[in-house]
Amino acid sequence: MKRQQTLTGTYLDGRTSKSRPASVRLENNQLHLRFKDGDYLFDSNDLRLGMRVGSAGSYLHLPRGAVFETADQNALAELANAAGIKGSQGWLQRLEASYRLIAVSALVVILCVAGSLVYGVPWLSRQIAERVPVALENRLGTESLAALDGMWLAPSELAPARQQQVHDAFAPYLARLTESHPQHSLQLLLRSSDDLGANALALPGGTMVFTDELIRLAEDDCELIAIMAHEAGHILHRDTMRGIVQSSLALWLVMSITGDLSAASDLATSVPAVLANLGYSRNMESEADDFALEFMLANQLSPTCFASIMQRLDRNSSEGGGQSDGLSGFLSTHPPTPERIKRFLDQTAAVEG
Repeated sequence: MKRQQTLTGTYLDGRTSKSRPASVRLENNQLHLRFKDGDYLFDSNDLRLGMRVGSAGSYLHLPRGAVFETADQNALAELANAAGIKGSQGWLQRLEASYRLIAVSALVVILCVAGSLVYGVPWLSRQIAERVPVALENRLGTESLAALDGMWLAPSELAPARQQQVHDAFAPYLARLTESHPQHSLQLLLRSSDDLGANALALPGGTMVFTDELIRLAEDDCELIAIMAHEAGHILHRDTMRGIVQSSLALWLVMSITGDLSAASDLATSVPAVLANLGYSRNMESEADDFALEFMLANQLSPTCFASIMQRLDRNSSEGGGQSDGLSGFLSTHPPTPERIKRFLDQTAAVEG
């Protein structure tokens, strides 16, 4: 570029968004900027050449946040080189234009996101959930129960004598769990629900809800205690808090990649977070099964009780009876039922053998 050649472009003063047509040229190692309302001379040490991204214009950083931008990248680069202006071109520009590096970077990002969803988010959510005050968890449980009572749950329709019998059967086991985990006050509530069918819910803080349909489906109290041990595992592992944190972190991760807060309401970008959380739920269910199995063995209860009620639940769901809608949602986030049943039956055989 000749020293007296004029380069046209746009000038922004750094204080307003208004752009002005301008021109620059090099005069005695100083940059002469001229536009309609005035002109300036800048020393080359006060200037910096910006990096061009893709097909965007090239720009020159001026003092006090001002910028000169032009579409003629080569001419601006020649001017900067002639004036000895330092810049961000060179190796950064070459990296930005490298398709191989772009492909490698995309692969690294995908692997990092996948690793974060599979390993990072579950680990971090557990750390956060374990540090949530129990008082806050208790309050969340109280509010959750009130919401459920207003939507899906109704007072139990079991005969008072049967209700008392169920509470009496659970009492000694709840007392042992509370004694070994005094930070949680475990309690059992009975409710009727046409929507949930034969189901049991573990709410934050220590409340377990059993539906009348589940009580009727059980052939003996041992089966109900087996379900109670599973739900207690959820409570003591603080799975509800972990689930809330995991869902939030997974969605935040998706939004941070897309760069758009509206991703939370967009199905295409929400699906990865939903699928990731489904996997986490299955992991939590497996942990709750572990707890139930250990509890039953420690209290001389046959693991067959858990296998029997699970077989009946699964059969009741597959037959498409009146409770199928509730059960389909209940079972969808659990590990495959045959695998769970086999594990408890194998443990029974090992104990009896």
